[in-house]
Amino acid sequence: MTKAKYGQDLFSSAIIYPWQATAKAKKQMLGQLLTGLSFTGGCLFPALFYATFLKSRRVLISIIAIFFALLPSLYFGIGRGFTSSSDVIAVTVEGALFATIGIGILALAVADVVQQKTADSLLLSLWVLGTFFFATIMNWSITSRTLLPMAPAVAILLIRRFKTSTVVAAAVTGGSDLSILPLRTAAATWWPLLPAALISLLITTADYKLADTARLSASSFQNRFQNEPGTVWFEGHWGFQYYMEQWKAKPLDRAERGMISGDVLIVPLSNSNVSRTPPVPTTGPPEQVNYPQFLLATMSPEMCTGFYSSRWGPLPWVFARIPPEQYLIFRIK
Repeated sequence: MTKAKYGQDLFSSAIIYPWQATAKAKKQMLGQLLTGLSFTGGCLFPALFYATFLKSRRVLISIIAIFFALLPSLYFGIGRGFTSSSDVIAVTVEGALFATIGIGILALAVADVVQQKTADSLLLSLWVLGTFFFATIMNWSITSRTLLPMAPAVAILLIRRFKTSTVVAAAVTGGSDLSILPLRTAAATWWPLLPAALISLLITTADYKLADTARLSASSFQNRFQNEPGTVWFEGHWGFQYYMEQWKAKPLDRAERGMISGDVLIVPLSNSNVSRTPPVPTTGPPEQVNYPQFLLATMSPEMCTGFYSSRWGPLPWVFARIPPEQYLIFRIK
């Protein structure tokens, strides 16, 4: 019905598109698993700060060994593709750190059910492992939104892991049925919440900055092109499409272009389903407009980060020197 009316099979296309992406990902299963671990650790990064409460030297040594073992995989997988040494270090080290945290979280779930052997342990372990399996293997694209639901289970597992510690138990329970501890000692167990909150705010700020760039760029293009005689076309989706269509700019359909001489085509390079090559001849090289970004990125193909889709990269976020958002402006010949 939709093909007859609109020229496109909406329902079948929605099935085929993720199926093609999933089929491609299955050919690189090891990379898919590593990306899933990276997203798990990056989304649940605050768990890292509670590693300081681990009393087992063997566990700490294992964590460090896993981190260094992952560094070559991240470097040869994505790191060596960068020209800047600082970008190589940032992406490789942070990616290995995220994946190490992800492995630790899965190990925490397995260890709890092995040691406790209760229905509660089984539920929590299935919660964590099931979420990871669905988000990494079953989903066509790994995204933070499908991994964050495991956060409550991870928090409970962390509390269960440290409940034998008098200090932690006193802080969590308010000291009930426990000997009275000095305020400084009990408060020390809450310090991981401070860096966790800081990281969360930085990620939120970076995501807001990226979203606001779409609004600012669309407003700038409106002021510049809305009174021109030709039509303004654009590629891309998300917020950029929303703001561009508000002032009557038209999304480009490469199958039915309708572009004529004098029209303008705007391409946001970091957006979805875009191409650097216009479908028709242009008057010359494109004009490039840059919008600086925050010191942390959530969606940047140049930095291999894709908080909302792993198709942008295997890291959910990265703290580094972030390249600007780039927009190309073409004049149709």
